[in-house]
Amino acid sequence: MTAGGAECDPDDIQALIEWLRADSRKGSARDLQARRTLARMLRSSKPLDPGVRFILAEAIDPDGEDDVRLFLKRKPGRRRRVNERHVAAFIYQRTKDGVSVESAVKEAEGKFAVKSSTVYSAWSKWRPHIKRDPELWGRI
Repeated sequence: MTAGGAECDPDDIQALIEWLRADSRKGSARDLQARRTLARMLRSSKPLDPGVRFILAEAIDPDGEDDVRLFLKRKPGRRRRVNERHVAAFIYQRTKDGVSVESAVKEAEGKFAVKSSTVYSAWSKWRPHIKRDPELWGRI
């Protein structure tokens, strides 16, 4: 049987249907089977079955009329990433302009909205590269 253009076992399809109807217990073998089936379908280069697409859209849509809701949430603790090279280049430019490293760090904290430890970490990591080719870093 095909689902979403990908070959699937009929039992996988049934597990997916149960999961979409919220008939399987979270973390159960059936739940995992359904989620793996859906992941396989979404990763497939083949078109997604229109019925599955509609059910997913209805489950995600906060204004949908279906009884089943699928909530997408981020993992806790995920941090905003800062481009460390840009932070280090900023410190380099400011120190080149005659500002002390400590003052440049304070400025970078505000400019990049990061803690001083992040700024110092970026500066420590990229300073050797900057010293090797300072002209390149002056253009970032």
